[in-house]
Amino acid sequence: MAVSRMSFYSEKLKMNTSINVVLPEHPTEFGKILLLLHGMGEDENAWLNQSRLTDYASQTDITIIMPRVDRSYYTSRAGESQYFEYISEEVLQRCRSWFHLSSKRERTFIAGTSMGGFGALKTGLTHPGQFQGIFPMSAMPDVERKWRENPECDAWYRSLFGSPDQVRHSINDIAYLITQQQPEQVPFIWQFCGDKDPFYDMNVILNNQIEQQGLQHKFVQAAGGHEWRLWDEAVQQVIRIIEKDLLR
Repeated sequence: MAVSRMSFYSEKLKMNTSINVVLPEHPTEFGKILLLLHGMGEDENAWLNQSRLTDYASQTDITIIMPRVDRSYYTSRAGESQYFEYISEEVLQRCRSWFHLSSKRERTFIAGTSMGGFGALKTGLTHPGQFQGIFPMSAMPDVERKWRENPECDAWYRSLFGSPDQVRHSINDIAYLITQQQPEQVPFIWQFCGDKDPFYDMNVILNNQIEQQGLQHKFVQAAGGHEWRLWDEAVQQVIRIIEKDLLR
């Protein structure tokens, strides 16, 4: 296993950015890809610094791509950096070219924690043809509610999303995206959350919405809060599921 730390100029972001890529020691033509997203206040180093990710991946044929998106909420703004297109289009395209990775849907997965869980859901549900599975861990899936509960952040939310009305029925509205999915086409959703997590009730509601739409899905709960101890356990499960093809 090797870890590649790369800086490059992003055409979507119009600036230099960084990614970390965990590469298999002995890659094969059947190798898989996990696009692994970070949460608020973190960066491309979070998973390497806060979890035993490299230990869990060391005996697998999974390439793990960890991009940096700062505090963007995986959202694009008119005339500014196109973070959503960067994640959903450019990162995978670049890494597939650089590292000769598979372009097959059944070998491509996306995961993330907190803000990154939102990003994983948003990307996977907007581009269902790209991913075999979506793994939101302690996701924040309801922008409107989070906005309403934190009025002191109104100016920041407006800089990201415009207005609450612009969130509704858009690609930033996860509940709406779920209603637009066809069960036979959407990626499998493996949802994880601690029972003391501040986003736990949002995740229970999300679970109910997914079930009502009839999508392939599993909701895994654990004892604990919004913390790396749980996410370290969760990502170990994610890697095992991907490696063993347990979503099929």
